[in-house]
Amino acid sequence: MGTQSNSGSSAARTFMSVYRYLPIFFYWMLLAAYYMLPFLRPSLGERLGLRIPRRGEGPLVWLHGSSVGEVSSIGPVVAELRERLPDAGILVTTMTVTGRRRAAKELTGVEALVVPLDFLPAVRRFVAGVRPSTLIIGETEIWPNLVSETRRAGVPLVLVNGRISGKSHPRYRLVKPLFEYLLGHFDLLLMRTETDAERIVDLGAPPDRVIVTGNTKFDILPKPLSAESRAAVRRELGIDPSRLVITIGSARTGESEIVLDAVRSKLADLRPLVVIAPRHMNLVAQIEDLCGAQGLDFTTVSGDSPYGRASRETQVLIIGRMGRLLDIYAISDISIVGGTFKPLGGHNPLEPASQGTVILVGPHIQNITDDIDYLVSEGAARVTDESALAGLLDSLARNKADREKMSERAIHAVRHRKGIAARCVDIMGEKGLLP
Repeated sequence: MGTQSNSGSSAARTFMSVYRYLPIFFYWMLLAAYYMLPFLRPSLGERLGLRIPRRGEGPLVWLHGSSVGEVSSIGPVVAELRERLPDAGILVTTMTVTGRRRAAKELTGVEALVVPLDFLPAVRRFVAGVRPSTLIIGETEIWPNLVSETRRAGVPLVLVNGRISGKSHPRYRLVKPLFEYLLGHFDLLLMRTETDAERIVDLGAPPDRVIVTGNTKFDILPKPLSAESRAAVRRELGIDPSRLVITIGSARTGESEIVLDAVRSKLADLRPLVVIAPRHMNLVAQIEDLCGAQGLDFTTVSGDSPYGRASRETQVLIIGRMGRLLDIYAISDISIVGGTFKPLGGHNPLEPASQGTVILVGPHIQNITDDIDYLVSEGAARVTDESALAGLLDSLARNKADREKMSERAIHAVRHRKGIAARCVDIMGEKGLLP
């Protein structure tokens, strides 16, 4: 049974009263639209808590995440639960339709729904209909009615992959009494890092319920491609086995130019192949124009064929189709993580780490600070800026021993952090929070 929380401060109680009852008018408007406009029913039914999942007599574990990223990170937890609780049903809810589709596609043996909007009647109806044995919330999906109504029903509450970013923390502190009230409803808060744990305790979480477990996304990282598979990818791309490959993955506007300038200034004699995989496909034409303006020989991989082919003369290979980035990282000697040379916060550095490539990132890493700090501490990544990029590329390109050492450390760093989901489920079981 869940831990009973106190009633909270008067400020928190006042906020919750306003939050619960002021939006009721909008709820009734949407409910009227549901009944009067049949074409809205498929989408509004879930949003208003009118679609209750099929429910057997056994226990049911409910997991909730925001969207696609959270679905991926709770996937290993789902797998652990299915193995350990074969008689329990599993429900996964998301805030977005794309998240629900991902859950339905990737997570076997679960029912996937969009969670109701955080209106009191909708959430109360949904919780009463679902009758969960446990609710496991991913990251920071702490919706007031969802949390309070689940606790009202006596359901244990667990947070996994708990994260409080440096950007969000000061904003959350402005409503600390509310957070203290809501966090007091949780039986267990499993946080990614010590910093996340310190921040959530600062917001009012009971310290004895906070445990640092790590991030389950390490569990979903793929194994390194075998040497045979890497050689096959290089052959299909037309890349000589001995040619140096420098990749910029998830490149954003302006970043390709930074990398090409750095390569041209220092590495012209080595004739490396620069592979550019843009974050969005609408950037392909811009990159082609950039290469043309600089007089670079380029090839674009696009269309339905699995690969385009480079030649010995190709200086830049542009990836104009989605779904190939992991293979590209696997055959790269040096990988530069996009979104870090412009003030965008950075994209996932763990995928290249999983493939054992040398990892470089720019100075804008606020969205991936924890991952980069860890990889740097393991000797698997280096942080640079635009002015120093050319020199660092030159040093690494000419020192194979350094690259091999960083490659080994990247693979070790990823392998060392696996098993987080199993640990999370172990702790939930030890605390008596699972059926």
